Amino acid sequence: MAPTNNDDERPNANEKVLHVWSKPIAEGDQVPGPQVPAKNPDGTPRESRSAFSEAVSMIKKEDFANVANTPCARQGLLTGIGAGAGLGGLKFVIQGNAAKSANWAVGFFMLGSIASYEYCQYRRRAEKIQMKRHIEVVTQNRKEQARKLAEERREQLRIEEEQKARNRAWYKFW
Repeated sequence: MAPTNNDDERPNANEKVLHVWSKPIAEGDQVPGPQVPAKNPDGTPRESRSAFSEAVSMIKKEDFANVANTPCARQGLLTGIGAGAGLGGLKFVIQGNAAKSANWAVGFFMLGSIASYEYCQYRRRAEKIQMKRHIEVVTQNRKEQARKLAEERREQLRIEEEQKARNRAWYKFW
């Protein structure tokens, strides 16, 4: 397919267009890549949205119900609550302004929660790497022990065969 001569002409907003050619795609044709429905679930036309709004739209109510099952979430939230309450209270005692103290408390809650959560995740990743290394070492040691045991068995069989050969009579009866 060759591009059309009128490159200045913009396609209709309702038409699907390939990036390389300016010929619209028929409705039955499939475009490779992720398919985005033309309309939202509520029936309104879908507009191009930013990555942030797409990420927010993927959050479900069940995600908030399962926060306690997320690794490190409990520790992060408790650390954030402690940091926010402690530093927000300290700010209130020093300055005496409740609104600013609440803002500081929320800020330190967020900062403390995120920092604690990320540190916990870092420790989990490090522990996972260390566990993999330990498993590799144990597996390697077991293979080495199995190889040594097999060598000992072969040596034992060879010694037994030599003893049988020595104990055999040098003469033979018909």
